[in-house]
Amino acid sequence: MSVNLYVYDNTHTVIVNTSTNQGGRTMYDKTIKLYQGIDNNVKFELKDSDRNAINLTDFTVTMNILDTNSKETSITRPLTITNATSGLASLSLTSADLDNLASGFYNYSLFTTDSNSEQQIVYTDLNQAAKGTVELIEGVVSNISDTLIMDTFTVEAVTAPATPDWYFSNAVSGASERNLTSSNHTIAVYTSSFDGKFKMQGCLANTASTNNNDWFDIPLITGTTEVTVTNTDTLVPYQFISQARWIRTAYEYGATGTFTKVLLRN
Repeated sequence: MSVNLYVYDNTHTVIVNTSTNQGGRTMYDKTIKLYQGIDNNVKFELKDSDRNAINLTDFTVTMNILDTNSKETSITRPLTITNATSGLASLSLTSADLDNLASGFYNYSLFTTDSNSEQQIVYTDLNQAAKGTVELIEGVVSNISDTLIMDTFTVEAVTAPATPDWYFSNAVSGASERNLTSSNHTIAVYTSSFDGKFKMQGCLANTASTNNNDWFDIPLITGTTEVTVTNTDTLVPYQFISQARWIRTAYEYGATGTFTKVLLRN
């Protein structure tokens, strides 16, 4: 059996100087496709409205990739000028640059900066569209997400004569903060002769809050919120589902033994 494979020239033409006398010509504004799990290189040729190459000597070209939902900038990166007089530049993104982005559609924009720091928008077509489309495609090569560590604990602040109930860990990024499509989280709990309770908590604020009232308890998939551990050294895995932006763990004040750390993958 014979299988045909194709390699396409991934070059995108964009317009820097658009004159008022551009006529009825159109230009195909094709979607830029980026693939998770591999390094990506996207080529650009910058032209004026008459399709003549822009001389990029003494210019820098910057690209922004924007989340269409949050309107936030996901990536800002200067392009590499590959041939200044021919108006050629390229964007290089490593697989790690795309690991924490959700697959789907994004917008992109480009602008130039000259030696006098004067900036100029780059259009994606002759109709002066300032935004183009990026499609981020997952599953080309499997990605291994980073393991996040919760191992720094601070005792709950209370007013005497009351006593604390919990020690709270440092916060790590949840699925929503990392812009992941999946809400599944897996944790591994490390203890030493620990006898007490622990729980997982989430926070929806833009930054991890230092106010305990901004955190809520997250039930594990077993339905349990507070997990009782009885004098164990066993490494135990758990799972939960949450779209919290931030995740932390807490263990019971007054528990015996050592609650060492929690490792999280999402």
